[in-house]
Amino acid sequence: MPRKIAVLFGGSSPEHDVSVVTAQQVMDAVDPADYDIVPVYADFENRFLVGPRLRDVSTYRPKPSGTAEIGFGWGERGAEIRPVSGAPIPIDCAMPVFHGLYGEDGRVHGLLEWLGIPVTGFSATHSALAMRKDLTKTIAADVGVPVLPHVTADRNKLRNAKAFVAEVRERNIGFPAIVKPVNLGSSIGVGIAHDEDELVQLCAGVLTKDSLVMVEPRVPHLVEYNVALRNDAGTIRLSAIERPKPSTELLDFKEKYLSGGGGAKGSSLPSQGMLSLTRDINPELDEARREAVTRNAVKVFRAFGSRGAPRLDFLCNNETGEIWFNEINPIPGSYGYFLWERAERPLLFPELVAHLVEEALATSLKPFDDPVPQGAWLLPR
Repeated sequence: MPRKIAVLFGGSSPEHDVSVVTAQQVMDAVDPADYDIVPVYADFENRFLVGPRLRDVSTYRPKPSGTAEIGFGWGERGAEIRPVSGAPIPIDCAMPVFHGLYGEDGRVHGLLEWLGIPVTGFSATHSALAMRKDLTKTIAADVGVPVLPHVTADRNKLRNAKAFVAEVRERNIGFPAIVKPVNLGSSIGVGIAHDEDELVQLCAGVLTKDSLVMVEPRVPHLVEYNVALRNDAGTIRLSAIERPKPSTELLDFKEKYLSGGGGAKGSSLPSQGMLSLTRDINPELDEARREAVTRNAVKVFRAFGSRGAPRLDFLCNNETGEIWFNEINPIPGSYGYFLWERAERPLLFPELVAHLVEEALATSLKPFDDPVPQGAWLLPR
């Protein structure tokens, strides 16, 4: 019998729409002989819903109709979806396909882990750490991976603007500087400050969307390199390397997801990537630069548990060759399948999904017997 997989997507994240698109691609890619998909949509109030029209993307305006609320639990046959009315639906595994807050940040993973439901990707703890750009950089630096200096601020700190600007200068960040939300993904809210007044203004704007803002230097002669990783029975496999080619000064959310041209959506066939971002796949790199990207990517991947298929992003000064780790994406757009298709060991989208599911089933098991050792019993048994 095919394994039954609950694919979870949507939610109250600013990246809700991208999550819906990625989930449709994932569900299109699944081999029906191996997996039976149950689409589970999270609405803007983060209620989980099921319904017959969730596989039809044309019904999302932006929310689909004809759905029923459900929960998750553990029954006599194992993990299950529990509709408000109707019989439970047994499942083998859950596959979150969220982007950004309230999904990719570990909250949904934590719920599923608590219930004992096998779940793909990062653990809840590593997902939460990965969403915090400042903590991610701290962890990367701790394992010997170069990162740019940064300063963070919340609303209280920004009230003393002069002290905040002085701290930025003390860290030798200078201008122009990059301003970004700490907890949001896909370059939402990212801006470039060219002077002190613009810095304070941009930081104040970010803090209307996020609780924490980060400032770091803008890399001169910037090129970016991205690579995805997975754990193949103890051997770390790397995808192809991509080099984004932005047409604007700053690679923002619209540049990533709303530019024109590109490959097909909802297809497991080889493509040019998600929603038309122009990129070079496997660009020509000197050996030192390629080795720096791959070596540091493996270090960070291991520090974050060696699970899932995250994409790691690096910044490079093209004149000096210096490379810094930028951020980690636990659930990249389209799951980065266009990178795996061009890897040294090619992996098509259905194979990538199968890897994630089988990894979850092998490593996410939770016992349901009495967890308290006899020496810690305080209540009668």
